[in-house]
Amino acid sequence: MQKSAPCIEDVSGVYVSDGEINPIVERGVLCRTDMAFDGPPYTTIDLSEVDTQMKSVPTQEAFIGKMVGAMRYFFGRRDGSYSDHFPQQNHENFPFKGFVFNGPPGSGKTEGVKEAGRRLHRELSNEGIEVRLFLIGPGHISHKNYGESEQRMRRVFQDARDKGNNNTRTILLFDDVDTLLLSRDDSRAQEWTGALNSEFFHAVDKLQTNHTMIMATTNKEQSLDDAVKSRLWVEDAPAPTLDEMKTIAGSAIPMKIVNGKTPDEMLKLAGERIEHHLADGRDASFRLARMAGIEVLIREVVGWE
Repeated sequence: MQKSAPCIEDVSGVYVSDGEINPIVERGVLCRTDMAFDGPPYTTIDLSEVDTQMKSVPTQEAFIGKMVGAMRYFFGRRDGSYSDHFPQQNHENFPFKGFVFNGPPGSGKTEGVKEAGRRLHRELSNEGIEVRLFLIGPGHISHKNYGESEQRMRRVFQDARDKGNNNTRTILLFDDVDTLLLSRDDSRAQEWTGALNSEFFHAVDKLQTNHTMIMATTNKEQSLDDAVKSRLWVEDAPAPTLDEMKTIAGSAIPMKIVNGKTPDEMLKLAGERIEHHLADGRDASFRLARMAGIEVLIREVVGWE
């Protein structure tokens, strides 16, 4: 096949893959796959920072604890870890590559993974292991130029591999993964969807799970391609209880008397707002609880309904 010149535009009937010209059906922009990006196709989360915004409740604590346990199993070196159980395993052939957490918006999926990463970072740093977390959202990957989304997806996995070492563990957090990896049967799927899915599956199949694992989130499990579910374990994120939602709502309530109402009275109003939203069919979530607290604050202080 003919080698391409660097970044040729307005060429009909050709598409570049790995620096070579391939035929395609549609017209498009011809660019090399090693073209420069504006920035990395992910955001690196600082796991050394403590999240002071997170309100601890039992349901979320149990969820985070399970995530830490799963990460520790794959990344640890001690007895009972993945490397201990499968010392001779070809990790590329191991079929299990991570998790997809399913739940309504605001149910604490993304923040829960980040907090689990922080806790594991603190734990494994005592063993000389650095834990990194790359956050990948649709805006990091999607691009209007033909083929560039696949290139950016490829770079996520390349950086996870090339920028690490034996003392590095990387969590790839794909946020709202259903918007990136639509089922091929989904009515919204386009021609490029299959190419991006294939790029993801190829990279995941070669993933060394003792050094890199995937944590993904979705609120539309039904939109996920079956091939995603065959590689990543789908787990429902637990919803907070009504009492927990009232506790979370309290974070938006001033700890002083407001317009003649005590904090307890305002918290009672927030609880009533939560119950009203749930009766209207809203999903129980941390976001809904915080919103109810803010609604009461705005109503009582500003006077808006």
